[in-house]
Amino acid sequence: MMNIVMHKPVHITTPYPTSEEVARLFRIPKSRQKELEALAQKLFAQMRAEKTTSRGRYLEKEEERKNASAAY
Repeated sequence: MMNIVMHKPVHITTPYPTSEEVARLFRIPKSRQKELEALAQKLFAQMRAEKTTSRGRYLEKEEERKNASAAY
């Protein structure tokens, strides 16, 4: 018989560090920090746009399937 061990969930209670704190920790200059933040914002916006687009395509296909099944 297999023994399956269920671990207790882990709850992180410490706050997430800010980008300024991380930059200070790794000694990243403020100018580079701003570049990295701009890059991250651009990537997040791109990911949101792709997710929205893929969700729209999914909904279009669902609508097509409903219309095809209703035709029969």
